[in-house]
Amino acid sequence: MVFNHSRQPRWLWMRAACLGAAMLVSTAAMAVDNPDAPDRLAAFEQRIQPLEAAIGNQNTTADMLRASSAYAKQLDVELNQTYRELMAKVGATGAQKLRASQRNWLSFMTTEAAFIDGTWNAKDFGSSSALSRSEYRNSLTKARIIQLLDYLRSYP
Repeated sequence: MVFNHSRQPRWLWMRAACLGAAMLVSTAAMAVDNPDAPDRLAAFEQRIQPLEAAIGNQNTTADMLRASSAYAKQLDVELNQTYRELMAKVGATGAQKLRASQRNWLSFMTTEAAFIDGTWNAKDFGSSSALSRSEYRNSLTKARIIQLLDYLRSYP
């Protein structure tokens, strides 16, 4: 039986191509993992878990904001530490590229924070808007840390 792809809807071919590309990317990402590298991600999650839990364990929005601020400060410490660790591993050329990447990420964060602050405001979203803004910013920082930690997995 000959498969006549001209009869298949175009979206099916696009979906198959995207799925194939995703499989290649995920396989390539798994190939660079160093099994002897320490599990920095698990250690990071263990360090920040109490801070994440503390936010939800508060009774008032003001207390939640204080806990979220403490979490943000720790995320900043974690981000800087992870960035420095990765910079020490990537070599001179890699360091230039990582520095540029981090600067672009910081620019993105500045722009994203402006969007978040303009969108989730007290007028439109009430008293919890400050907490929502904080949570969004924290989630973006955490995602960047995880991204950098994933890069670090390639190194012993």
